[in-house]
Amino acid sequence: MTEAKLGLGGVLASLPVLWINHPNRNADAAYKPVQLVTAARCGLNVPDTLITNQASSVRQFAAGGETVTKALGASAIVEEGGRRTTFTARLDETDLTDLRGVEHTAHQFQRWVPKAFEARVIVVGDRVFAAAIHADSAESYLDWRNDYGALRYEPIEPPVDVVAGVLAYCVELGLVYGAFDFVIRPDGGWVFLECNATGQYGWIEDAITAPITETLAELLSKGATR
Repeated sequence: MTEAKLGLGGVLASLPVLWINHPNRNADAAYKPVQLVTAARCGLNVPDTLITNQASSVRQFAAGGETVTKALGASAIVEEGGRRTTFTARLDETDLTDLRGVEHTAHQFQRWVPKAFEARVIVVGDRVFAAAIHADSAESYLDWRNDYGALRYEPIEPPVDVVAGVLAYCVELGLVYGAFDFVIRPDGGWVFLECNATGQYGWIEDAITAPITETLAELLSKGATR
């Protein structure tokens, strides 16, 4: 498997063609700390975040305000004999009292951002498509992946500084495509959560009738982003 990856993968990665996205750029962009630092550098607002394996640091951070935990990469974990999806979860007093196991590896803790709604912003080359995501259940309000049936979508125009920020982010990380997730606070401020360089977009395209696939196809046919 390693020989095939480095052999065939190396040949493909060396081709002078347009990738959406180049596998090396996807790999670099998968690191959540890199995402947060890059987003901040590109002028986007990011939530206060702690990455640690120290229980005392978690408790100190959580004392500063409502805190959630979310996976750094794994979409699922094996726990209690079964596979469970790793959704965003609030930390409560019970969690903070018993943090056994946190010492085994790095964990991500983040300040909860009050939300009016959320948005998924899709960047394709220099085109930007955005959908507001309205949650109509308690589960989807915490993490909209919890309850797709309770979601409503509508097209939305991101603020100029957010558009500039996501485009700059993609340039900095060498991405042609990115699926960005934002929280929109009650005061209207946009807060960056993450960018999935291989994020799904089909259901968003259908919901807001945006020509995302057409734009991707046009880029690939031209072999250039601009």
